[in-house]
Amino acid sequence: MTFRSDIQEKILKILPEESNVTKVEFEGPSVVIYVANPKYIMENSDFIKSLAKELKKHIIIRGDPRIRSPKQNVEKMIRTAVAEAGNEVDSIYFDEQAGEVYIYLKRPTRDRRLEKSILAETGWKPWIIATAFEMSKGLPHDEIDVVNQLQVRMAKERQDFLKNLGYRIHRMPIYSYDNEYVRITCLGACQEVGRSAIYMETKESNIIMDMGAKPTTSTLDEAPALELVDIDKLDAVIISHAHLDHVGFLPYLFKYGYKGPVYMTEPTKYLMEVLLTDYVETAAERGSAPYSMQDIVTALYHTISIDYDEVTDVAPDIKLTLYDAGHEIGSAISHLHIGNGLYNVIYTGDFKYGPSRLLNPAHNKFKRAELLIMESTYGGKNDVQLPRQESEAQLIDILNNTLQRGGKALIPVFSTGRAQEILLVLNEAINSGRLPKVPIYVDGMVLETLNIHMMFPDYLNRNIRDLIYDGVNPFLSEYVKPVERARMPEKRQEQVMDIVQGLPSIILAPHGMLNGGPALDYFVHMADDPKNSLIFVSYQGEGTLGRRLKMGDRKVQVKYYNDELTLDVKMQVFDTPGFSGHSDRKQLMRYVGTMDPKPQKAIILHGEPSKMMNLMLSLELTYRLDSIVLGQLESVRVV
Repeated sequence: MTFRSDIQEKILKILPEESNVTKVEFEGPSVVIYVANPKYIMENSDFIKSLAKELKKHIIIRGDPRIRSPKQNVEKMIRTAVAEAGNEVDSIYFDEQAGEVYIYLKRPTRDRRLEKSILAETGWKPWIIATAFEMSKGLPHDEIDVVNQLQVRMAKERQDFLKNLGYRIHRMPIYSYDNEYVRITCLGACQEVGRSAIYMETKESNIIMDMGAKPTTSTLDEAPALELVDIDKLDAVIISHAHLDHVGFLPYLFKYGYKGPVYMTEPTKYLMEVLLTDYVETAAERGSAPYSMQDIVTALYHTISIDYDEVTDVAPDIKLTLYDAGHEIGSAISHLHIGNGLYNVIYTGDFKYGPSRLLNPAHNKFKRAELLIMESTYGGKNDVQLPRQESEAQLIDILNNTLQRGGKALIPVFSTGRAQEILLVLNEAINSGRLPKVPIYVDGMVLETLNIHMMFPDYLNRNIRDLIYDGVNPFLSEYVKPVERARMPEKRQEQVMDIVQGLPSIILAPHGMLNGGPALDYFVHMADDPKNSLIFVSYQGEGTLGRRLKMGDRKVQVKYYNDELTLDVKMQVFDTPGFSGHSDRKQLMRYVGTMDPKPQKAIILHGEPSKMMNLMLSLELTYRLDSIVLGQLESVRVV
């Protein structure tokens, strides 16, 4: 009996005859069960829970094609049910090949009963997605539409891809369990911040965790070291979150020849499209684009979204579970269970083990954990951030002083995480009278990513989640002024000058390290006025303009459009790192100290060399934890 036949036999034993199972398919990491009586299954969902527990597989139930209701009847039923639930349908798309229906709602909903009732009554498997467009009026939706239309337009090709992948994943391991091994190789982010890429090999499988770009460049010379990887033998790529230093070179991997799956959370998929589109367009303007828009589309086509706490097979010998990393919406810590209980790896990606207005603290409780691969951006002994409350008070004081002297405040932000966090602080400060009622101009990709936060409230902390479900957009207010970036340089100059020469205001714009983007537009025109302020609220990478200004450089050269400018910076420069989405030194140590179970070994990466070494020594001395720092292209065998 084959491995898949054994799974089918267990399904037929566990599910009662009343289910009328007609077919079992393997699509990617999921086992898809077609039934002729979906109503019975939905009314007795404990059978599905028992099945998932027994098989340790992700289960999808679909109605047999012969019992599915006509599409026009299904659409009528959906619109009526959604209206009765107090919501409104934005659009509906049918995937006849898979027997699935995509339902886009104008507002998020907590009600999960709708999915069960649609499947039970119509035989169509529903996927409910909240576009939240009604709650984000005035914000652009183009990037969200691109992702949604792609999954509908390429439904047939996508199902073929998943079926082929399913047969590759759901099989018995080829090799015996004798002489098994696990080897970790650093393709990027070892003794540096940027281009994260960790290569993990077992006797059976090969996986890459993250595929990032350097924050300071988009050239192929700074790409992860793919020459060490046999692309044809690569089983999976796992993306921790959508910041460019973790996902920026993913499309190049497909250009390089990869044809397999990419795993990430659903918010990360949408954010990835926004950030990569901007990245390749900006790089193309400089004549250095490492890949094309078509490569981004290819990466999206191969993306498989998984939820937090959901165990997913990504290879015959590896199960993946993603947990909340607290760094940005959808950011994930990866738990990889290798072999039949052989070894367990925790890869943190970037994480925040502390409270914030937007997100929950990073998860650090696991069933098993032999190896911890941990970031160390703020791993130096002096990298201690102010408590969040003090950081907010400091920011508000700087802003008040700037506005009182008639200046404007430029806050360079990363489009996800910092931007939304700062908006929450500013809106509350104005509403409580701690800041004057001045315009808050929000520019660039921040506008697109605001929508994505509204789409996925379950990935945010309880306070923000409840506000969104109650119909409130916590990021927008009468003071927030969206600025859709004009594409023509002349129009863009006029747009920026209107704001810079206007009344005192606060400006939020990417990129967070001032290495290009809308923030640079404002900086160039604000730098010579001592009434203005530049306020950094996040990490400034080595080699970036932000780092040079933070360290005191006040005469800087900037490439701006086709000109090389030398700026005499007279605006005041401040650094308030307490808003960072990274854990500081105390939080890094506390994360390891409270981790359950304690790991046997740690690999420290994603940090400046001196900080990595300092953190490594502290972990060894404090917790007796065997810790190592890998160099670029170095490997370590952990089993």
